[in-house]
Amino acid sequence: MNRDSSIRIAPSPSAIQPAALRQFLYDTYADTPKLLRVLGSLRPYVCPFDRLLPFVPAGASVIDFGCGHGALLVMMGAISRISKGIGCDIAVPALAAARAAARRLGLEDALTFLPVHAIDEVPQGPFDVVSMVDVLHHVPLAEREAFISCAAARVAPGGVFIFKDMTTRSRARQFAHQLDDWMFTREWVVPVECEEVERWASAAGLELQYAEYIPRLIYGNELRIFQRPLE
Repeated sequence: MNRDSSIRIAPSPSAIQPAALRQFLYDTYADTPKLLRVLGSLRPYVCPFDRLLPFVPAGASVIDFGCGHGALLVMMGAISRISKGIGCDIAVPALAAARAAARRLGLEDALTFLPVHAIDEVPQGPFDVVSMVDVLHHVPLAEREAFISCAAARVAPGGVFIFKDMTTRSRARQFAHQLDDWMFTREWVVPVECEEVERWASAAGLELQYAEYIPRLIYGNELRIFQRPLE
């Protein structure tokens, strides 16, 4: 598939807003079923992609844990923010959609999407950026610390770990996230306590650099940015 030059996205992460991302995702995922295409394009109104992208250094190598349809990596590639990106997920159909989106934008050489069934199958790296967005609440409680440790181990010295998940500070917003997940996955998820994530990341050698609560519509998001110190 040749690159679709009609698909545009703002050249700078600071200029990207949810409305622009909605249109970009709708155009990029033209090969997905219509309902999924519409729902996927609305995700920027729930997940603050626009607040994540500025933390990605120009020319970075990135690995995205639980990439799903690859939206985050596709955005990074579309604005030429990264040198290479690897997305990992257990959902084979979602990975197929991610690859199709990368081909549509001419990014198939820069972006790779891999099926993984265990955390030890994730490429070792290290990477300039490791991201984990709305993933950990799907992981069994007993395995969450191992997931964070696995992600942290793949952060290069001076690199960053971008972590985003649902909030627990507002029960109403937490319930909205849980209901949303149940509607799409039939899974009633257990929210993530960010204090635990911060503790696990610290034990794995990362330092917390930034923390923000980001409300979107009826949802609430917790963003944490960690960095591995330079050796």
